Amino acid sequence: MQPRQKIITAKHWLMRQEMLYLSVLAMFVGIISGYAALLLRFGIEWFATLWTGEIAWDRALDSTPWYIFLLAPTCAGILVGLINTRLMSSSELRGVAGVLADLVERGGRINRKQLVTETFGSAVSIGSGASLGREGPTVALGAVIASEIGHRLGLTEHQVRTLIGCGIAAGLAASFNTPIAGVLFALEVILADYALATFSPIVISSVIATVISRSELGNFPAFLIPEYHLVSTWEIGVYMLIGLACGLVAATLISMMGRIRTLLVRFIPNRRLQPVLAGFCIGLLGLLIPEIMSIGYGTVGHILLETVQPQLFGITFPLGLFLAVLLAAKLLATAISFASGFPGGLLGPALFIGAVVGALFGSIVHGIFPTFTEGYGAYALVACGALTAAALQAPITIMLMVFELSADYHIMLPLMAACIVATLVKRAFGHVSVFTEALAERGIETRWGLEQSWMRAVKISRINWRPIPSIRENTSLAELKRIYVDTGKGCVQVVDDADNMVGIITFTDLQPWLLESSMDNVVVAAEVANSNVRTISESDNLLDAIATFDREVYEQLPVTAAGNPRKVLGILSRQAVFSTYHKLIVQHGEN
Repeated sequence: MQPRQKIITAKHWLMRQEMLYLSVLAMFVGIISGYAALLLRFGIEWFATLWTGEIAWDRALDSTPWYIFLLAPTCAGILVGLINTRLMSSSELRGVAGVLADLVERGGRINRKQLVTETFGSAVSIGSGASLGREGPTVALGAVIASEIGHRLGLTEHQVRTLIGCGIAAGLAASFNTPIAGVLFALEVILADYALATFSPIVISSVIATVISRSELGNFPAFLIPEYHLVSTWEIGVYMLIGLACGLVAATLISMMGRIRTLLVRFIPNRRLQPVLAGFCIGLLGLLIPEIMSIGYGTVGHILLETVQPQLFGITFPLGLFLAVLLAAKLLATAISFASGFPGGLLGPALFIGAVVGALFGSIVHGIFPTFTEGYGAYALVACGALTAAALQAPITIMLMVFELSADYHIMLPLMAACIVATLVKRAFGHVSVFTEALAERGIETRWGLEQSWMRAVKISRINWRPIPSIRENTSLAELKRIYVDTGKGCVQVVDDADNMVGIITFTDLQPWLLESSMDNVVVAAEVANSNVRTISESDNLLDAIATFDREVYEQLPVTAAGNPRKVLGILSRQAVFSTYHKLIVQHGEN
């Protein structure tokens, strides 16, 4: 056997081993996504250095000239406005929301324009001070990379979904140095699929991306966190109250994003000007409260270590007052940044806002009960997780993420209690998250995206349809009646000399002629047939069939050839379609 033939044979064998094949592809997705996450990170640092002289804004808040606070985000707004209008239409979504929309509506074909908007656009935005995070863009980058690989290799939609999960997990893992959280995020938030065939490749991709990130950045957590303890069992109640507060703040953030977007569309319809004005407003807020600029992980670190300096305009304020002002300003800056079209993620801002909520709450409680409570840093850490879990509606992912960040089991009990309470409180105001808020506004439902991918994978040709009797268009009415009764199929197809459909005759069509025996040898089949026939192609899928039957009152539809819409192959019943759907749900429920 020739070497080329051996390679082809090995490739075909590997493709037949689906889990192994996807695992091999997951390795490549993990490698590319890991380096893409590093590229975005370095891009953000380059733009931050360009404006402030430091790789992060929070390292240069005191030394950055006042005009840079106004100039940087305003200039970024000009570039973002150009990107938004030249590359993305007003109907297109990007980031995690765009990934979710494309999984539902485009079968996992992620918009490749996000390669530009989520690398260059996010680097410009975040590096210039927009109050957003880098995790959302890295997730979208991983998804685009995986989608392109999957579709170029001709994978099925379900396989592409799995590969997209690999890219998403790799992006988040490389960004946060949290491989377990990356896996859980892909499964809980994006795919909602915990089957072994899905889980295994995603784990591989997440691990590889994490190794690549650590090889370049070192094995350091996103935040330095001291060891915290549950001082008293009574503290659990306090942590649950923090969960309540975080749920309310998360609902407020999501509501603010929608309201600000509506106001911008109403008063500034020009999409090119929206980020420019938003950038200027962010700069004004930054002049008043510099900590709100960009990601702000340095400020989060100071809060967790309880080393935050509560100063505004060089004046030291009470910690509680400073944190309350910082909370309001960060909420507003984040909502403005995201609603105006700046590329970036919301996971980072959610962590920041959670830390401020927890520190504010903890400073008050610890001031009242110093011997029964931990310092405010512990409450900030728990609230980081609680508010993020509520905002993302992903409590399991966030619990594991905070545990990976802190490596402290003592914090898990209060963290679990606060995350669940916060998630439930936010859910009382609606099921939308920071990712699905824009989707809900457009009527895009993501909760059954996995079922849709299963249904799209089942072609009509795989569903049992019945043969349909055919007669020529010049057949007499008498012969038509006889054939209709003898076949007992409930319908007859009328065809021309090329066997192409002229029309369909059902009982409704034939009923007016049943008692007209005088017309039996006068009228021909073509005159009785209904030529306005709703059909379905053999190349369509189960989802198309269900949508068609939902819209129509027919109990059966003719199935036509893929290359000839007038060539009828058989008749498909409503019962066969929904029976196939029920079998599919049972089959995947057992996996």
